[in-house]
Amino acid sequence: MKRSYSLPEANEAIKLVGAIAGEWLERREQRRVLDRRRRQLEEVSTPEGLRDELAELDARIWEHDEGVARCRQELEDLGMTVFRANPLTIHIPGSSKNGPVVFCWQEGEGHNVCYGHPVGEEREQRRPLKVKSREA
Repeated sequence: MKRSYSLPEANEAIKLVGAIAGEWLERREQRRVLDRRRRQLEEVSTPEGLRDELAELDARIWEHDEGVARCRQELEDLGMTVFRANPLTIHIPGSSKNGPVVFCWQEGEGHNVCYGHPVGEEREQRRPLKVKSREA
């Protein structure tokens, strides 16, 4: 879906983005824990039951990878782009009185969009928005 959000619309969408991001971050952390456990098991010298345990961990890791992929797809279905996975950074195509912009939200930020980029400068450092909306 190709879409352009106004700042108030982007701030409203951040509620949903926050929920999706929350799942993403939880899955990312759980995957790290499982991956660490898997590496520990691979270092164990006794093979008894090890294959079953590794297979279970692989299945759980795969489940989290699939969950993160679904989160990414949900965001893309909203017309947004996952710019970076760590820290999770979402780009939201937008429009302002001066023309097209890209609003930028990053994990750990609140429920309002406070940063953005001119279109074409998304790889540059985020800039604070000149007009910030009130906290909801």
